Parts: sequence; C-alpha cells; structure tokens
Amino acid sequence: MRILSGILALVLVLFAYVQIDDPDPHIWIPIYLLGALWPAIAALAPGRFAARPPVRIGAWLSAVAFLAGFIWLAPTIGRDWIHVEEAREAFGYLICAVATLIGIGTAARHERSRYAVT
Repeated sequence: MRILSGILALVLVLFAYVQIDDPDPHIWIPIYLLGALWPAIAALAPGRFAARPPVRIGAWLSAVAFLAGFIWLAPTIGRDWIHVEEAREAFGYLICAVATLIGIGTAARHERSRYAVT
C-alpha cells in the first residue's frame, strides 16, 4: 500500500505540473498538490497520521472536500464528458479523493501492523 500511495502522490504532482497551461492553474495546482500530500505522507512517514491528529483531521477534511467537489460537478458528466471542462474537473476531484482515502488507509494499515500481536 505504501508503494501505491507513493505512485499516486507522484501522479498527482504530475497532474499539478500540467495544470500550468490550464485557464485556472491557481485553483487546480493547489488542489492536486493537496491531493498528493496525503498519499505522500502515507508512503514516506505513515506514522505521522497517528502521531499527529491535525494530519489525520486534515486528510479526512480534504477527502470530504474533494468528494463534495465531485458531487457538485458530477451533473456535468455526460456522454461527451471528455469535451466538458467541468466534467473533467469532477474526475480530478474524484481522483484526489480516492488518492487521499488510499493514503488514509495506508497509514491506518501501517498503524495496525505496528501493534499486531505475532
């Protein structure tokens, strides 16, 4: 799971980079970087989720915000979604939400394994 979290973090950083040419990079670069933050922490230092409640709370709040963004833009998704900017942005929010939730899960799995009785 840590490898998957690391890959997701790198992909989201790449997504942020390609937003430079977007009409609204000031919105989407921070969104993708925030989406990359949580799986990056889970991949590199999963213990920080348990050790620092603000990190855990921030990750959950981010996931909720990403899902809210997806729900808000989901009505724009149709047959020709690839040609609709808002529909593509909805999927951007969904990707960030999934990556964040995978990061949270990775950290939780790591924390459970630390206290597992063998």
